[in-house]
Amino acid sequence: MEETMGQQADQTERSRASLLFSATEVMAEMGLSATIEVLAVHARVSPATIYNHFGSREDYLKEALSHTWRQWVTRFYNGRREGESFLTMVDVCRKLFRVNRDMSTLGRVLRQALRDSPFVIEAIKPTSELAFKDMMRKSGLEHDALELRMDMWSTCIAGIFHDIFVTSKLSPEQADKALAIALAIWDIPADQAVKLTSRPLTY
Repeated sequence: MEETMGQQADQTERSRASLLFSATEVMAEMGLSATIEVLAVHARVSPATIYNHFGSREDYLKEALSHTWRQWVTRFYNGRREGESFLTMVDVCRKLFRVNRDMSTLGRVLRQALRDSPFVIEAIKPTSELAFKDMMRKSGLEHDALELRMDMWSTCIAGIFHDIFVTSKLSPEQADKALAIALAIWDIPADQAVKLTSRPLTY
């Protein structure tokens, strides 16, 4: 019986992963306007199957977006633990600035989804926030008004990504400069912020 339950759990997890991959493909083309019918047709399942796994269309898209984001973040941490240091977090952020806007899945998803930045923040923030807070504590950068600063930080970072992937107003190098300015939220001195955001990146 335990073996059967394990197999069912594995099948459920595979189905869920397949649905997330499918939703990511749709978001890369259509963004957040995709209807449940379009998502279901692309995934070759019924809308009821999607609702069984995710509850709502919005939850489905949020989880797919979060899943894709986490894959790229993990890739850029390159085996290191997320939240291990402030310096590593800055490097990973800068690497994400350099994701190809048109050729990568993440770039195409961000180009579409960041037209609704609050939705993207709501999708990504829950999984990123815990690691970020852990990193801040380990780096000795704990602050008062942490929740307010986190909200400001999320909005600033989303704005930078928006201007890279949606409007193309910022090049990655200009985004680095914007990131240096945003680091003031954490009381990082301007000269230190410039050093952090201008280091050569290694992949």
